[in-house]
Amino acid sequence: MKKLTIASMLTFGLLAGAAQASEFNLPGFVTEIEDGRLWVFKEGSAELEEFKQHGEPAKQFSNIGVGPNGMTVKTASQETMDEYLKELNK
Repeated sequence: MKKLTIASMLTFGLLAGAAQASEFNLPGFVTEIEDGRLWVFKEGSAELEEFKQHGEPAKQFSNIGVGPNGMTVKTASQETMDEYLKELNK
């Protein structure tokens, strides 16, 4: 019974995190929240799949406090960072 409860709690927590992140998605971009930081990926990118499978990429770019609600934005490329922030600030 304890295992079922723990599994249910983990599943709910993951779904809640995904629901929270989706409010920051913009056209062409997918976002994930990890440790209070907003990860941004181009929709369908290899970097997004790598993140889902392995966690943080070896190469990453951060911009502190520029995201929604003052979050730090992290990406796997400077190009993605620039494009997301441009779209966010329209």
